[in-house]
Amino acid sequence: MKVDVQTIDSVTKKLEVIIPADDIKKIEDGIYNELKKQAKIKGFRPGKAPRNIIAALYKDYIEDELKSRLLKNTMFNALKEADINPLGEPIVNFLEEDGLKGYVLECEVIPEIELPQYKGIEVETEPINITEEEINKRIENIRLLHAEMRMREENEGAESGDFVVISYQGFLSGVPLKDVKSDAYPIELGASSVMPEFEKEIFGLKIGEDKEFTIDFPEDYPDKDICGKSVLFKVHVKEVRKKILPELDDDFAKDMGFDNLDAMKANIKNELFKEKEKNRNKIIYQKIVDKILEGIDIPVPKRYLEKRVESMIEDAEARYPSEGIAEDVKKNIESTLRKDFEEKAVLRIKKDILLTKIAEKEEIKIEDGDVDERIKRIAEDSKRPFIDIKNFYERNNLIDSLKDIILEEKTLNLLKDNAIIRETP
Repeated sequence: MKVDVQTIDSVTKKLEVIIPADDIKKIEDGIYNELKKQAKIKGFRPGKAPRNIIAALYKDYIEDELKSRLLKNTMFNALKEADINPLGEPIVNFLEEDGLKGYVLECEVIPEIELPQYKGIEVETEPINITEEEINKRIENIRLLHAEMRMREENEGAESGDFVVISYQGFLSGVPLKDVKSDAYPIELGASSVMPEFEKEIFGLKIGEDKEFTIDFPEDYPDKDICGKSVLFKVHVKEVRKKILPELDDDFAKDMGFDNLDAMKANIKNELFKEKEKNRNKIIYQKIVDKILEGIDIPVPKRYLEKRVESMIEDAEARYPSEGIAEDVKKNIESTLRKDFEEKAVLRIKKDILLTKIAEKEEIKIEDGDVDERIKRIAEDSKRPFIDIKNFYERNNLIDSLKDIILEEKTLNLLKDNAIIRETP
């Protein structure tokens, strides 16, 4: 196999691969032999059809399969020999003058760049402060998660914070509305889970109580059957439960796994600090990278960028329904998304290239155990067995992506450790 490399520009290389005729013939003979055994050709017993008959009947298949196997058998080694790691799939053109001789690969690659100074970058950041109010709010959320939902007495009306289960039926001009009804609809009073006008009518109702009231729906209400109309509701209260929060004392802290309330507060303060530190680090990382990028021009591979943008658009479109959207509106949305995503993708690709080159220069690598250590952390955070998380990553071919994340974090931490970080007063 003969491999010649040509540099087209800073992000594109062309690789010409010439395959010995004997190697091509060996692959071709293998395809014919397979067809000879498997093909059912009228007038010939299995395995007895002449090669020229097989060639005539399966010409297109043989040509396509030959090219496919040629690439499969040789492309990896050709790229390795040329020391090329393409970004995305290369463009393939086969050399077929006077018979198949090989192919040409057009590969987009990470450009060679001259790194600017990346150590000693100066950035400002806000100090991390944990207030008593933040600690108390976190504790209150924990209490809410462990609250008891106790049934109210029959003579007690529903209050803010209560969970009320109702059955209801809506009527329009005396006719029951098929889709405006429920046999057991839960409402948390004060949580803005239903229309304010509807919720207002539920306050004060008792278990077993019935009520009728009318709601005037606005013209822009999403349900076209009742928008701009007056709907009569007949409501029956099935349950009213009040929220009983656990006492905030040492016993509650022990139930949560702590020695006492002070230990619980200290743990929460530490968790809040870690959360804020993690978020602050993201801001510091971005500020450092932005400052480095100011001093360097990094070319972006065109096809690689387009693929990134298309992927971002597909993800965005999957999150909103396309049914019912006029074609011109849909095109306008896609055009707006493309412009916005292209700007973001360019910055992301430049960041990836910069960090890759810094990692290479600093010889930052994934060490033995890095992946397992990260999976262990993911398992602990999600409270799931380590082996389940590891199997999930392996089964979905996510290990390489995880390695990329770890390598990026190592590189960003190197930049942060070598930066001059000043906390603002």
